Amino acid sequence: MKMISSHGVDGEELHIMMPSGSEVSNLVATSELELKKRLEMISPIPDIDEPSGQEGAELSKIPIDLKSGDWLLKVVPWIGGRIISMTHLPTDSQWLHSRIEINGYEEYSGTEYRSAGCTEEYKVVRRYLEQSGEEESICLEGDIGGGLVLQRHISILKDNPKIVQINSSIQARSVGAGSGGFSRLVCLRVHPTFTLLHPTEVVVAFTAINGSKQEFSPESGEVTLQGDLRPNGEWMLVDKCAGVSLVNSFDPSQVSKCLVHWGTGDLNMELWSEERPVSKDTPLTICHQYELRQTC
Repeated sequence: MKMISSHGVDGEELHIMMPSGSEVSNLVATSELELKKRLEMISPIPDIDEPSGQEGAELSKIPIDLKSGDWLLKVVPWIGGRIISMTHLPTDSQWLHSRIEINGYEEYSGTEYRSAGCTEEYKVVRRYLEQSGEEESICLEGDIGGGLVLQRHISILKDNPKIVQINSSIQARSVGAGSGGFSRLVCLRVHPTFTLLHPTEVVVAFTAINGSKQEFSPESGEVTLQGDLRPNGEWMLVDKCAGVSLVNSFDPSQVSKCLVHWGTGDLNMELWSEERPVSKDTPLTICHQYELRQTC
């Protein structure tokens, strides 16, 4: 044992006894053993990809399957309520280009790319199963701020199981005081990313409102269609090699602009509503459908 001698502030002698080297080693070893025991007692943080076990698919990290008729869809409520897979069962063809966290079928609440509505967690507010006598469907809602929600109802129609129908709307639930009951400017922007099985053999084709026949290939680049150049309620992604077309039908009165954007092996065919504030009585809505047809 060693001793250090010094003087205190009041002038008295101060003696501090120091442990020997072997005693210090024993103290360190004891401390390390105690730390190890404490660490072993700590419960690990659960993996965020594990299902929570709580009631309700909206809290699960497992994609929800919608399967009926010609289609199998996979929906992930916890990241933007997106559809990450859209498989046409008779042809075993996958039509969405997606990862869980990006692309697939997305919707935004503004004109900006990936604006509010894209990545928020959505809750499942209704779910109907084909076995219960209802059409296979799911209704999701995401809080996009400012008292607004983006609601999306995805269904495979019972009376026409060849069709996937998506009814979406931006709704005002609790707009702040002093706003006159109206929200900020919003735009419902439907942003699906389709995969191209034969990138050099595909076109987007339709008849415009003005009656003209339109066709755009990947060489066309990005194309914006407004006014009488918009599709007259229907446009299609035509795969000439496979002899099929993915047809997107919609109500032209709900769509102020259509946008075509070609990527490398993928394609966006977007529907935009008008841009305006919404109130509880004046939501923005786009109702549209997808169907695969043979092209002969």
